[in-house]
Amino acid sequence: MNIEYYHKNIEPLGSATRDYIEEKLNSIEKLTDIRDIRVEVSQRKDGEFYLNVSVRSKNGSEYRAEQKSQTVNACIDIIEEELKTQIRRDTKKARDLQRRGGRSIKKKMTIDEDARF
Repeated sequence: MNIEYYHKNIEPLGSATRDYIEEKLNSIEKLTDIRDIRVEVSQRKDGEFYLNVSVRSKNGSEYRAEQKSQTVNACIDIIEEELKTQIRRDTKKARDLQRRGGRSIKKKMTIDEDARF
């Protein structure tokens, strides 16, 4: 898993914050094969942090989430849940389409109109 950090209007993140972000993003890796992750961190003039995370999986899907909050840790907590929701929804959709396709093939292969499967 390759994580790229981009900073805007802020000093580079400390090692504790980077470790926390990597820990949260590792939990996402259990749901899908990740090719790379892009984390953009910026700080607004009012002191709020803005976090934008883009995750690319090996199957070609891309998931994005963004959040602004008072701390980076609070942002990454919310982003983690949002990314998990997107990945679960995508895998469920693919599984449902596969099942539906199997059902339609099974219907077309009926030998007898009155046969029950």
